[in-house]
Amino acid sequence: MPDSDPFEHPRVTLPKNLSETLKGLEDAELVTLLREVTTEVERRGVMKPVNTVTAPKTAPAAKYQARQSKGSGVSSDLPAGKANLIKASHSAGMKPPAIARMVRLSQSVVNQVLGLPTKSKK
Repeated sequence: MPDSDPFEHPRVTLPKNLSETLKGLEDAELVTLLREVTTEVERRGVMKPVNTVTAPKTAPAAKYQARQSKGSGVSSDLPAGKANLIKASHSAGMKPPAIARMVRLSQSVVNQVLGLPTKSKK
């Protein structure tokens, strides 16, 4: 029986020892896999859409708060997928500066999501 659609992708079968296979992936490959799987799950609507995660905030002075909201360009609300990507990347061994470059956020936002202390100016 010939294939009905020559452009159809062949079905992918997952290995029986998927967890062991995943352990062998490089950090960048794991992050790419997580991002693509999350995108596909959202496209299919398999899981309920997750509400956005609010990055933890400290209580800065009112003057600083007004200045930050005008020109920072980064919303304090991150999509849950991006917050999960940051956490997974960190648990996989990536350093916060590398994660910040990868997801194109500031290091302070990445540190807030990870719950790391921020550097204080001396």
